[in-house]
Amino acid sequence: MANKQLELLVKVQLEREEKLQANFVQALQYSRQAEQKYQGLADYRTEYIQQSQQQGSSGLQSRQYNQFVNFIAKLDQALEQQARQVSQAQAVMEQRRQQWLAMQKKRKAMEYLLEQQRQQALTKAARAEQQMQDEVAMQQFVRRQSS
Repeated sequence: MANKQLELLVKVQLEREEKLQANFVQALQYSRQAEQKYQGLADYRTEYIQQSQQQGSSGLQSRQYNQFVNFIAKLDQALEQQARQVSQAQAVMEQRRQQWLAMQKKRKAMEYLLEQQRQQALTKAARAEQQMQDEVAMQQFVRRQSS
């Protein structure tokens, strides 16, 4: 009976572990997307500065220069915001990874306990069988001796 309950607990733990693994995978994907978005913004900023420098070599009006500076400032703000998102996404991903690993460890411990109980039951059954065989052999020996 205890084995059946433990088997049920292991099954429940496995289902929880699978959900936590799916949550981790989802967080990992989100983190990678956030990193890609950050890298895309950083690349765009670099390209924009290079293009603006090429255009500026022939001279810029003050209005164009102000637009350039303002746009770079907005890109910098967007990069800072995206960097925070990347950091948060990585923190969530790590938290979910730890939850998944903890659940996996718990399930493995339960499986180990279940296996130990199975081995004990097999050992107990083998001893009982051996005792029964010994008793039968003893009875046969006693019968032969008395006849």
